[in-house]
Amino acid sequence: MFCGKCGTENNDVAKFCKKCGAPLMAPANPAPAAVVEDNTEDKVEEPKDGVAAAPNSAPAPAKGGSALPKILAGLVAVAVLTVIAAVLVLNAKPTIDLNKYVVCEAEGYDGYGKPHVSIDWDGIDKKYGKKLKLTGEAKKELGELAAMFDPIEMVAECVSVEYDNSKNLSNGDVVEYTWDIDESLSSSVKCKLKYKDGKFKVSDLTELGKFDAFADLEVSFSGVAPQGRASLDYTGEELNYYNFEFDENSDLSNGDSFVVKIDDKQVERCAEQYGRVPESLEKEYTVSGLSSYVTKISEINDSALKDMQSQAEDAYYSHAAKSFGDGEEVVSLNYIGDYLLTSKGSGYGKYNYLYLIYKAEVHDFVSNKKQTYDKINDVYWFISYSDVMLDENGIVSVDLNDYNTPGNTFYVNTDVSTGWFGTKSWYYHGYESLDDLYKSVVTANLDAYNHEDNVDTSLAVSNHTEVEKPQTVTSGADYILPNSDSELISKSDLEGFDAQTCKLARNEIYARHGRKFKDSELQEYFDSKDWYKGTIDADDFQESILSDIEIKNKDVIVDYEKEKGYR
Repeated sequence: MFCGKCGTENNDVAKFCKKCGAPLMAPANPAPAAVVEDNTEDKVEEPKDGVAAAPNSAPAPAKGGSALPKILAGLVAVAVLTVIAAVLVLNAKPTIDLNKYVVCEAEGYDGYGKPHVSIDWDGIDKKYGKKLKLTGEAKKELGELAAMFDPIEMVAECVSVEYDNSKNLSNGDVVEYTWDIDESLSSSVKCKLKYKDGKFKVSDLTELGKFDAFADLEVSFSGVAPQGRASLDYTGEELNYYNFEFDENSDLSNGDSFVVKIDDKQVERCAEQYGRVPESLEKEYTVSGLSSYVTKISEINDSALKDMQSQAEDAYYSHAAKSFGDGEEVVSLNYIGDYLLTSKGSGYGKYNYLYLIYKAEVHDFVSNKKQTYDKINDVYWFISYSDVMLDENGIVSVDLNDYNTPGNTFYVNTDVSTGWFGTKSWYYHGYESLDDLYKSVVTANLDAYNHEDNVDTSLAVSNHTEVEKPQTVTSGADYILPNSDSELISKSDLEGFDAQTCKLARNEIYARHGRKFKDSELQEYFDSKDWYKGTIDADDFQESILSDIEIKNKDVIVDYEKEKGYR
């Protein structure tokens, strides 16, 4: 069948031209077929179902029928399909391939490059801006405001790309990025998104020469661990010391590590000014060379301990030589251990105190015609050193001349009369028992200090008994308060004194200067002392000759007498 429009021959059963698409129409009066005469008799096949069919013949059209209705039906079908296709196209959701619009780049200097990954929203808008529509759900929710919303902007709010924002990239480094899509997008805009995570290789960063910025940086340490400090000194030309910063530069101990960093703004300045950049912006340092405080008794080496013990013995025997009188003698001085106190970090005291603990044995003897006291008494005593240090090699250092000894005193009362008005007693700097010493130096400081005890308590057991001696008369060269003319006393030094002893101790201050007494009992008492030389009548004596220490000590005794009701 030939097309009536373009003349192209088509299949006889085709309804539309295969070239121009025009409808094909069969001729109204087709030409009759040619008749060929045949003298042979036709073979007729038995008809099926009782109907005979003429062989090789086409069915005749219905009587009075036409081809036009069939053509119109074809046209209608094509029109319907076209409308359906148009509707589908109009309602189809555009698909945006996000990876086609991702922009990956890096800027800066090789070794200090910074990546930037962004989305070309202008390109997306140019291609899809007119195709994107709000969903019915979004229109319903926004109402009259729906016209004010741009679908592209709504997509942009729901789509972002994330990546490692490192600032120290080099050419050849790979930066990976990932997509972050808000699920609410599907209910707002008619569109589909196509995407997958990706990566890009850094290139085209400016290459410059490099220098070791830390080669001219000197890091030094000072102070005492764990409170050491670090300081910097820079001698190069490219930077200044204030271009460096610490992550930690105080409260340091040997072995601690910290990082020194360079402000990254200096990279661009060095590049512009010197044409080179630091090869690294940070370096780790380890603390060394600091002394530290002793925190364990086991850290004290034998040599240092012997030096401290030697100083302790010298200090005690020197004190005894100055303070002990007749009838007193040091029999032994035995080291029995240590207490170490270390600060808990509160207050303003020393960081540590090391107490060397001793037990002194003192022989006390006094006798009169009727009574004798002859006994070895124990005195628990200490010498303490503060801020005992360790150097980096574990060697202990301590100022041997900076020490303390007990201010506490206690009395040994003999009940041996030295006359009808008093009995003999001695007082000692130290403690009557190890328990008393411990309470004073350890227990009293538990709020501010930790402690470690290393004392052999078995050495503190006392089994002394009175020793019988021949009765002798003392020389009389003794004092109630031997040092009241040179050392300040406290009320604790007077503990145990009765009224008569206080009276003697107070007037002893005057007797040392040769004063005579109107009180015959006092005069008789001091006349019995070898050291007393009465040269000034009571009425002629001037208190101005007393020293400040003697006046203060006299006042302490008077106050004590008042508290006790002796006056």
